[in-house]
Amino acid sequence: MSEAFVAYRDRLLSRHENRATDVLSTVGDVLLLAAIASAVATRRAQVGVVGAAAGLAVIVGAHLFQPGTMRDEITEVLRHPVWGLRAEAHRVFGRRT
Repeated sequence: MSEAFVAYRDRLLSRHENRATDVLSTVGDVLLLAAIASAVATRRAQVGVVGAAAGLAVIVGAHLFQPGTMRDEITEVLRHPVWGLRAEAHRVFGRRT
């Protein structure tokens, strides 16, 4: 694992130290994934858009429990989307090394 990714992942984990932020972010992630799967299964983009909006709303709400973290979260995930997915998987499934 590259040192740059480890630093990225550690920053992401630091933005989820509050238990409420961590749990609600996971719920939002699940909603986003379910929205994508539902949109593909039903072949209706509206299902995906509504589900994704709900997931993102939960994620934004989650970061209210740890103020000042949302902007950094958005910036870093947009800058490195693959690392963002990978770091989120580490956060959700508990891989810290």
